[in-house]
Amino acid sequence: MRPLLLCPTRFENGHVRSLARHLGTECQVIGVGCGCETLLRRIAEAHPGPRTVLLAGIAGALRDHATVGRAFLAERVIDELGAVHLPTIVSGMDRLPLTCSRDVVVGEAAREATAARTGAAMVDMESGPFARVAQSCGWRWGVLRGISDDAARELPHEVMRWLRLDGGTNWGNLAIDLVTKPRLWSPVAAMVRHANAAMHSVHDALPALLRGTP
Repeated sequence: MRPLLLCPTRFENGHVRSLARHLGTECQVIGVGCGCETLLRRIAEAHPGPRTVLLAGIAGALRDHATVGRAFLAERVIDELGAVHLPTIVSGMDRLPLTCSRDVVVGEAAREATAARTGAAMVDMESGPFARVAQSCGWRWGVLRGISDDAARELPHEVMRWLRLDGGTNWGNLAIDLVTKPRLWSPVAAMVRHANAAMHSVHDALPALLRGTP
């Protein structure tokens, strides 16, 4: 069976699709939105049977060694309910514990508290629902994350207004915030640079992971 590459946002999806086309790899890239477990279960129903499934995209750092611009494979996933899930895709690349949050963890204090509570070094919004579905389906699964923001940097609190549940960007809200809050121009520009660097690292790591697919 063809491996599945699942990407939360359209930005992540575009990067991974370009790699799949370049490699000519027999895999399928699917957009899954921001943490929607119902959609993930529909995808599982549409692709039954044992197969390799990889969730690929960006994450935020909770610890300093989760370096911006580098990609890491999840060593374990601590979901938003506190349950621990162990991925079955293991490789020689660097691995870090990953936790899942229902909201973007924006402040340094919030990141420190999340790291202390979970023991994780990076955080996303999709790995928890994905891990639960993957385990229930018997998939060979893993989570590959490029780090797009560091543990010591505050993200704009408005960032949740710019995300849509389907993985797209709410361009209207982003435009309004940039016009009415000029202070956001610099952090938004940094977010774009770091997200691109993170996805380039994911792009570089994926071929070896796909070559290891049975």
